[in-house]
Amino acid sequence: MKKASDNVTKYIGNDADELFAELKEGTITKDYPYTREDFLPFPFEPDLIKILKNGNPLSQTYYYIDNGSDYAFFIVYDNRMNLFTFGKASLFMNIQTVAFPCSLSCGGYLTNNIEFMLSYIKTIKGCKLVLNVDSLAKADGMSFGETLPTCVLKLDAKVNNKEDYLSSLRSQYRRRMNLAIKRCADIELKQICDASIDIYPLYLQTYERSDYKLERLSKSFFDEIDAQKIVFFEQCKPVGFVMLKQTAKRLVFMFCGMDYEMNDRKISCVDLYYYMLFNIVDYAIRNDCDSIDFGQTSENTKLKFGAVLEKRYFYAHHTNPVLNIFAMLGRHVLEYRYDFPDYNVFKESQ
Repeated sequence: MKKASDNVTKYIGNDADELFAELKEGTITKDYPYTREDFLPFPFEPDLIKILKNGNPLSQTYYYIDNGSDYAFFIVYDNRMNLFTFGKASLFMNIQTVAFPCSLSCGGYLTNNIEFMLSYIKTIKGCKLVLNVDSLAKADGMSFGETLPTCVLKLDAKVNNKEDYLSSLRSQYRRRMNLAIKRCADIELKQICDASIDIYPLYLQTYERSDYKLERLSKSFFDEIDAQKIVFFEQCKPVGFVMLKQTAKRLVFMFCGMDYEMNDRKISCVDLYYYMLFNIVDYAIRNDCDSIDFGQTSENTKLKFGAVLEKRYFYAHHTNPVLNIFAMLGRHVLEYRYDFPDYNVFKESQ
């Protein structure tokens, strides 16, 4: 569906094929910078968004707005969420969430003017939550604050292999990683990019233990996505996996899963998780990456690998003025608060 009003060209619909076809042909606007599909940056490739249309069970709507100089493309999906996810209270509401529909640490939008986009989002009826904005913007009448930060590891150009990486760590962190490597010596690895190994049960185990659930993806997403999967085996049984996507020199850690019955056997889940993260670092080095987006959550462990925190922000608004006042006044209840130590992981400043 397309319509134009208030000098803003709009596309609002739930058909990704239709939207991308119109953007490519220039029938919505002639100035959109991503008129060829191969120019769309990860994770906004049409194929991935189409996979998520079926892989994410929550209803998704695609918005494109343009006023001649500013544009925004963003994805909204309906979810029933606890407004106080990061607090002790619970208040579940139906929320229109502006986010990429598979829990990545990037925002679910492309725009050349974040304030233009936020101003339009305020006009959408009901409760809206914009997640993972990477910088603060002026948005009068919207509640805002910090949400989960993402953990980013920048790899030193002098690190050419995993041995170099281990040598660059201070002794206590190198000792802990070597211990996990030793305990996981019998773990076998297999790298795949297809659905030849069923990793979905491992994803479900980790999802059910997550403190911050947004959506539960279907098996079809993991079967169809174009991404690298490193699967970890104990005695020929899959016990863990990581899903990775490389974009230029940046590696994105998308998902992981684990068999939590490991704690009843020789190898603990903590050791396996360390080993999985270490193999992500190894993969990044071998594929000439200069940084790893380790994603959100498990910050303490990822910081001990040398990652640093990049802030992410949320914006919230309700078209009911009374409820919006509560959102404005209660922004600190909605925020994610954290205070992690500076671990000083590397021998020298990286």
